[in-house]
Amino acid sequence: MLKRYELPDGFEGRERWIDLGTRFRRILEPLDIANFYRHSKNEETGAYLEGRARPKRYRYTQRWLEHAKKKPVGFYSESCFWAEVEEQTRKLGQSFDNKIVQLEKDILRWVGERELGMDVFLEESTFVKWWNKLPQQHRSGSCIAMYMNR
Repeated sequence: MLKRYELPDGFEGRERWIDLGTRFRRILEPLDIANFYRHSKNEETGAYLEGRARPKRYRYTQRWLEHAKKKPVGFYSESCFWAEVEEQTRKLGQSFDNKIVQLEKDILRWVGERELGMDVFLEESTFVKWWNKLPQQHRSGSCIAMYMNR
């Protein structure tokens, strides 16, 4: 219905659908991201967040929420957290990127707003493994160090 433009006017602005779309995105998108990188699709199409790799079903529902809350594009990208971690893991050792600092700021905001669960800080998670490979100097001064040193 979305592709054929058969949705009623104002559909994307209804609070119930925004909430359902957000929950859908937060539950399923991390699974799609894991599948994307497990099958090395990033080698064929590029990074999940760049270009057309991210499915429209997630982009639309994210846009609905950002529009309803009057936030800039990308503000509610917590469901893409694992894609960011995967990309940073692949870039590790090349050059220290400002995206790392921005990702840490986003994590701090998402955890504070309870949009990202504390399970990402579990010892064997991909995120913690990536974090432990960062330079000690950066880790000690990071804004999320308090969560990592538990």
